[in-house]
Amino acid sequence: MTRKVSPHHGDGKRNAGELARAPLLATLLVLAAAAFIPAFASSQPLLPSAFLPVAASVVRVEASRQQQGNSIGSGVVVAPSIVVTNCHVTRDATAIRISASGQLFEVTGQHADGAHDVCFLHVPGWQGKVATLAVENDPRLGDPVAAIGFTGGTGRSLHFGRVRALHLFEGARIVQSDAAFTSGASGGGLFDRDGRLVGLLTFRSRESATGFYALPVQWIRDRMPGDNGWSDIHPLPDAAPFWQRDIVTQPYFMRAASLGAQQRWPELIELTAAWARSDPGDAEPFRVRGGALQALDLGESAVQAFNEALRLEPDNPLTWYGLALAYASIGETAAAEHAQSVTAHLDRDLATALRDEIASLATAR
Repeated sequence: MTRKVSPHHGDGKRNAGELARAPLLATLLVLAAAAFIPAFASSQPLLPSAFLPVAASVVRVEASRQQQGNSIGSGVVVAPSIVVTNCHVTRDATAIRISASGQLFEVTGQHADGAHDVCFLHVPGWQGKVATLAVENDPRLGDPVAAIGFTGGTGRSLHFGRVRALHLFEGARIVQSDAAFTSGASGGGLFDRDGRLVGLLTFRSRESATGFYALPVQWIRDRMPGDNGWSDIHPLPDAAPFWQRDIVTQPYFMRAASLGAQQRWPELIELTAAWARSDPGDAEPFRVRGGALQALDLGESAVQAFNEALRLEPDNPLTWYGLALAYASIGETAAAEHAQSVTAHLDRDLATALRDEIASLATAR
């Protein structure tokens, strides 16, 4: 129940190899530099056995569709007798059941926020394990996570990965990771290393190995219905989620990813100007702008964009990464070394990748 989305020159003295690298580096920066966050060698790996108890809070959701047939997805138990799932799993339903412990349980009520793709299901007969919701609104970049859902609608699947980006939208941050999931896992859970729910598996980009998106746990916590918040099960014809909108009305981070993947840098720069006006406290449009300017070999302007991103979010290692590359591209060695050292303080493994990239730039000159 997921849908394909798009993942998302200079003085003439740079050689062909360097010129070919610039758009690639910028594209990756636009996509939150996800490819440059390596696995943390110092972190203890997540163990499948540790998530067996957590998996018990993830259930299979079966929706009988108005057009006949069934839609299959996943859900997470977030309170006694309450399961949360994606509205795109249940929006055509005339009846809904959950499957857990080898039994089917009838859903008697629903509470829908279709625009945000968050639907709560009331299942009085089900008293299974309740997931622990993360207290913090956001995980951190690079944090290990586990995606649990009914991939293909059959048995539960478990995939590990890392948080690759956090996208500010509607007062919370969409979690982008490389913890893979496929059809049937929509509505499943994204859990941190302690087994706390940090996101609801929702959509993915088929064009990116790091493009798996989860709705923020804050939306689940803030929208939890009370005893009188339930309606009967019925189709939700107006429940089109934000990520399935036409491209011109999708969130800025999705539109930016599409333009970046196509290397349409001038259009992307124009988009970031509107993005920054719309969300003046968000650092991401300036970071994305810096990557696009870098692709056009406008290193000094890229430095300005990255510095503006740091003014809004001083401790983001991805921004320091981009700033170091921008300084290196214009020959500001001391400033590049300073940005490298800050990156290393924030994320030593990312700093290793940065060191290799700067060395490649120096060799290409």
